[in-house]
Amino acid sequence: MRRNNYYILTGAMGGGKSTILKSLIEHGYTCMPEPARQILKEQRSSGKEGTPDKDPARFNELMLEKMIMDYVNNQVNDEIIIFDRGIPDVIAYAELLNTDGYAALKAANEYKYNNSVFMFSAWKEIYANDEERRMSFELSAHFEFHVRKVYAELGYEIIDVPLVPVSERVEFLKKFIGQIQYELE
Repeated sequence: MRRNNYYILTGAMGGGKSTILKSLIEHGYTCMPEPARQILKEQRSSGKEGTPDKDPARFNELMLEKMIMDYVNNQVNDEIIIFDRGIPDVIAYAELLNTDGYAALKAANEYKYNNSVFMFSAWKEIYANDEERRMSFELSAHFEFHVRKVYAELGYEIIDVPLVPVSERVEFLKKFIGQIQYELE
């Protein structure tokens, strides 16, 4: 099934997706936060093993479960919903973490988003580590390569989000989504 009102922001970690998502919420869009950050926080605070450094396979399972749940639970909405990462991202995580990505590939073929996917490139000037994001900038850029490849192989059209200030990125997304929705009507 394809949900043309579901849009994905994806790409490198630390590329500015979460900041843009917050701004899009302020502009009235319904947005789903990145599951990886939520899962990392939950797993680390409770001393559980579902993190990339302890049990990468479990980390991927938890992300996939959350992403499918977010996809299914929002199907009653016909409004535009913007996801900070989509199910295909778990395939890229599986490649990066050297785990089995079959379940994620199966789910990605079942639960499809709008064909246009917004790619956020690695941007050294804004990259920062925090409690959940502990990887190096270089690994983040490497992950972008995997994500880009996965979405291309699944037939998605990749739209590169320009490396410009937040307000300009938000306007770029709003304009592009508006244009796509107009063409779908």
